[in-house]
Amino acid sequence: MNKNIRRILPAAVMAVALTTPMVLAAGPAHAALANRSCGTIAASDSTTAADLNKVLTGKLRGAMTAYRLSCARAIADATRARGLPDRAAVIAITTAITESVLENNPNMVDHTSVGLFQQQDWWGSFEERLDPAYSTNAFLDAMLKLYPNNSWQTQQIGVVCQKVQVSAYPDRYEPEAADAQRILDALTRVVSASKAHVEVVGSDGAMWTTDGDYSAGQWSGSWASLGGTGLKDLTSTLTGNTMHVYAIGSTGRVYTRDADYTTGQWSGSWAEIPGSITGATAITASATGTTVHLSAIGSNGAMWTTDGNYEAGEWTGSWASLGGTGLKALTSTVTGNTMHLYALGSTGRVYTKDADYTTGQWTTDWAEIPGNTTGATAITASATGTKVHLEIVGADGAMWTTDGDYTAGQWTGTWASLGGTGLKKLTSTVTGNTMHVYALGSTGRVYTKDADYTTGQWTTDWAEIPGNTTGATAITATVTK
Repeated sequence: MNKNIRRILPAAVMAVALTTPMVLAAGPAHAALANRSCGTIAASDSTTAADLNKVLTGKLRGAMTAYRLSCARAIADATRARGLPDRAAVIAITTAITESVLENNPNMVDHTSVGLFQQQDWWGSFEERLDPAYSTNAFLDAMLKLYPNNSWQTQQIGVVCQKVQVSAYPDRYEPEAADAQRILDALTRVVSASKAHVEVVGSDGAMWTTDGDYSAGQWSGSWASLGGTGLKDLTSTLTGNTMHVYAIGSTGRVYTRDADYTTGQWSGSWAEIPGSITGATAITASATGTTVHLSAIGSNGAMWTTDGNYEAGEWTGSWASLGGTGLKALTSTVTGNTMHLYALGSTGRVYTKDADYTTGQWTTDWAEIPGNTTGATAITASATGTKVHLEIVGADGAMWTTDGDYTAGQWTGTWASLGGTGLKKLTSTVTGNTMHVYALGSTGRVYTKDADYTTGQWTTDWAEIPGNTTGATAITATVTK
């Protein structure tokens, strides 16, 4: 520890800082005290921790536990209680991974340091530093003081962590930031995500929206217009608690609008995605962390892709071709750090292509999904853990489904009918371990059907989404907390 390093603390006290992060494989010498609780461990935490162990890449690779997840939740809850953006929680969790591997350790590892952030005695009393809410708020107080006017929001995450902690190992924070985002995303999906946002293109060519709260068991009951003219297709995805909707305009250009569900505000107008693509006929979006991966079928029937980094506030500015011929519809979903893209070919068969965003590599060829379906006209995909659930509208106008397990590396190999007649478009989303599928019927009304993957049961009937919309031609859905 460098005893000459000094910093500004929450109480404006100048003092020596902790500099030595914990090592995952070993605890403090002759540790006598057990880790302190971070709060309630939820029933689903073991399953969520197991899912995270398949995708974490840093110090916690293969080492996430229900207890560590409860500590991450305590940090996230304390941050959100202050009304701070989720990026603040990512910064705090990144720091706690580096300093304590998300353990509320009461044993003094480096001089007097204890707790999630390994704070020394000038941060507070022994018991205060072992209180997850207190220690998180102490960290956030220091961050906000060191970065006035919210300037922390535009700084690299590892840089912010280091400025607060003043570590002798400044390079150890940034490598944990991606895992912190994955952990927060998992907490958001499993614990808090219960509000569905469904958007359609109405008969007037504009986008309309309605909301449903699955925890309350109710829908808003009305559709609100969000403008646009001549829209042809929609997709949406989430970064943090912000939903990004993308639409294909009348000339096949791609536009976007955002809804921040922390503030409840939509962006003021549609903005075109850089790259000047024209003639697009279908579109899909997925996110890994704060980066959105947008794919479209171009006028040549091939798939094209571009990326947007919402942390950096920029797009690549160009569209890259990923091949394919005669493609008709697209959907995508994510397991871990891999995006799975699914497309309907010219004969209505279903094909897939993957992008591994850990390595930055796409699979070379399109592979057909087993089951020999033909004549499909619409498609959607969602994931629960490492299992992907794929639905299509078949040649008979009904919905059909198949599942793929990316841990086992296999598909069921058959398609099962889930009924419906005259269906035109599909979209799907997930709350907890339940998938919600939404379909446009023959008159453009919106219907839904659920699959509970804890019990393995689908709801028997299709239910209409309240609001009496008719004439809808495209649909997308996302869930937030």
